[in-house]
Amino acid sequence: MRHAMLAAAAALVPAAGMAQAPAGPERTIRVTGVGVVRTPPDTARLDYWVRGEGTTPDEASRALATRQKAIAGALGGLLGAGAEITTGNVIVIEVKDRACDDQGYNGRPRLSQGACAITGYLARMQAGVRTGAIGKAGTAVGLAARLGASDARLTGFSLSNPREAQARATAAAIADAKTRAEAVATGAGTPLGAIVTVTDQEGYEPIVMGAAMRAAPPPPPPPPPEAMAPVAIDVTPAPIETRQQVSVTYSIGG
Repeated sequence: MRHAMLAAAAALVPAAGMAQAPAGPERTIRVTGVGVVRTPPDTARLDYWVRGEGTTPDEASRALATRQKAIAGALGGLLGAGAEITTGNVIVIEVKDRACDDQGYNGRPRLSQGACAITGYLARMQAGVRTGAIGKAGTAVGLAARLGASDARLTGFSLSNPREAQARATAAAIADAKTRAEAVATGAGTPLGAIVTVTDQEGYEPIVMGAAMRAAPPPPPPPPPEAMAPVAIDVTPAPIETRQQVSVTYSIGG
């Protein structure tokens, strides 16, 4: 009886081994999809410099502060309370006669006397504006220059929510990948199955405008007389192109 039981157990071993045999490799195809969307920008960036001059540091600083306050107030009134005006890179330097540069000191330190005596001080500050009033951005540049800003310029446009555009580009890339995969599967004479993996090959880098402190918007100035209204400069920015690329793996076969 014992010998019979051992023989039956030995007969079951091959059957169990056959039941645990690994399945064959899964049949898949991998395709690359590209999606591109174009979105009108909703944010404009302006930059300008402000300067103040005086015979003393305080005088130059006071002139700078007064001019910047006037510029910020006018821009806030034109662009609205949503405009973000930031400042930084404040510089106060001595001013010397031009002859001081011709003394032959070869760049060595010089005493502030004679031709190198200090004749005054110059204060400078860099300012930036971030606004959603796209249509008024060009006008704002001219207004800032009228009020004493130097190097006023419209530096570019961006999206306040670039992730939304990136999501649409990703969806378009996946749809493009499916179209390509269906063409490959049809050509191979096999049905297209479900998505197995999706890999983002390009990554996403948001536009960085800088770590700026939001200042409380100044109260809008009273409406200027018609003769002093800012000169309107129309701008028509091109749409911002957002591109995404994905690699998608599909199963194939029945």
